[in-house]
Amino acid sequence: MTDKTEKKEAKPNFFERMGNSIKRWWRETVGELRKVTWPTRQETFRLTKIVLMVLAVMSLALGLLDFLLAQLMVLILA
Repeated sequence: MTDKTEKKEAKPNFFERMGNSIKRWWRETVGELRKVTWPTRQETFRLTKIVLMVLAVMSLALGLLDFLLAQLMVLILA
């Protein structure tokens, strides 16, 4: 049995625990970012061009679809 006069171990308060959690999160985040293989400048430009082309094509397709469906509604409701 334990002696009742023994002191209990001091538990860290809420702010100490939060501070430790944030520090640990920051260390782990920086460590993970160091593992990342970043694209080269040429790869970045090439991929950006692809994204912009897909964006333009999809915008045109959705705009055309919206126009056609609006015209269909006009014909139905007229």
